[in-house]
Amino acid sequence: MDQTPQQRPDDAPQPELLESGGGGPITPEARAGRRRAGVVAGLGVLGLGLVGGAAFGAYWYLADGAQAAEAFPADSVGYVGLTLDPSGQQKLAALETLQELPTLAEELDLEGPVDEIDVKRSIAEAVLADAPCDIDYAGDVEPWLGERFGVAAVPAGEALPSMVFAVEVTDAEAADAGLRALLSCDGGDAESLAGWVVEGDWMVVAETPEIAEGVVDAAAEGSLADDDDFQRWTGEAGDEGVLTAYAAPEALGVLADLGSEFFGGELPGADELVELDDAVEDFEGMAAVLRFGEGSVEVEAAGAAGDQTDVLGGGAGELVSGLPDDTALAAAAGLVEGWTEGLEEETASLPFDVEALLGDVAALAVGPDLDPDALLGAFFAGDLSRVPVTLVTGGELGDAEQALAEAGPLAASLEARQAGDRVLVGPTGAWLDAVEAGGTLGDTDLFSAVVPDVDGAQSVFFLDLGVVADLVGDEVAASGTGDDDVLADLQQLGAVGASARVDDDVARAVLRLTLR
Repeated sequence: MDQTPQQRPDDAPQPELLESGGGGPITPEARAGRRRAGVVAGLGVLGLGLVGGAAFGAYWYLADGAQAAEAFPADSVGYVGLTLDPSGQQKLAALETLQELPTLAEELDLEGPVDEIDVKRSIAEAVLADAPCDIDYAGDVEPWLGERFGVAAVPAGEALPSMVFAVEVTDAEAADAGLRALLSCDGGDAESLAGWVVEGDWMVVAETPEIAEGVVDAAAEGSLADDDDFQRWTGEAGDEGVLTAYAAPEALGVLADLGSEFFGGELPGADELVELDDAVEDFEGMAAVLRFGEGSVEVEAAGAAGDQTDVLGGGAGELVSGLPDDTALAAAAGLVEGWTEGLEEETASLPFDVEALLGDVAALAVGPDLDPDALLGAFFAGDLSRVPVTLVTGGELGDAEQALAEAGPLAASLEARQAGDRVLVGPTGAWLDAVEAGGTLGDTDLFSAVVPDVDGAQSVFFLDLGVVADLVGDEVAASGTGDDDVLADLQQLGAVGASARVDDDVARAVLRLTLR
């Protein structure tokens, strides 16, 4: 990482600085041993807990201006940042999309023209409703709450990084008073729960005042926003969106250490995890961006290609594109020769050569006429005869026939067919015939809306959520039970799709969800 210190000019205006503890100096006695286990709960009242919530990204747009990454030091191990911008077009797209989901729209009060919705107030009041006491948004929060938020894992002189929060503020003194009120609203002592520093436009909140001060000082010398790795991977992740997440090159090592601590010093089977050690050493970082479009939401991720992506070959996009137009689910991957190397233990129990069976590309295709009873039969009894599922491979017909012969009773209702340069394996019936006849799934509006760049994709996933909604609806109607609100939201969804590829040593993946 580039951590070159960045000095403030001598004549630059000095930022306003407030420390927890009344703004006065923090004594060593007050600092010693002050671990604030309750800080996360207190920050949840602020709304930062939305990072992990179902609606966390629905309202934020990373527009021109500062990101929360500028409040964290360059050696931050991981970061999630989001921005609330009332004028952002991403926000408008998000609101228009979410208004189509009745339950969520009602819960977050998203009725009316989107340009008249006070997003920040709606979100804050939804969070404050779960506070342990009565907090008034207009009086206690609105006077100081800014538009930008962030959370980062920051080295703090201990074995594992510390979680630190940054909140943009519009009034430093009001922010200091407001945070005190939020953390002590149930009668507790705010300073026993967290340490914080308000400097310039940011309030940095951590477990202790020492950690918060250290973060502010380190960020002044070199911020995450200016770090070379951060800029590289957030740039590779594409256009700005409603949320940005980043993992530094050190992140995998930290996760491994966290796992070791959880299991009491050593991960189970750690002596055999040579691949994990290699992955930790080779990891160069990654980033992901969540963004909204017209009637859709997507996550795009980018990171350095490594051994995990070396097994992917080409042809997955082409294979899926030729499936029947009414395919309900498709999952495909291109495979390179020798892709099973290192998986001998996992494949040893199979009665056939899985690499020979699948060849250089393979896809699983499921038809639209799904019967829940047939699915139960397949799951519990291994009876696939009534399930519209077909395996499409780039292998040889003889290998497929041998695999069926060695599979025993499970393969009793299955057959293998040659269809052009592909081999089909599935239950004899209408869906196998349809896959053999082929189609133009890749050209359908539903598929292309969620997998727009199918050409050249090395892995592809597609699911028609309309089929899922119909199945759920039939079950709800038949049983007379179920959550009608959830069903109402589900019925508004169109499809979900994903694709991945490697371009110039950069691994890229896109996951997209659309409305009907």
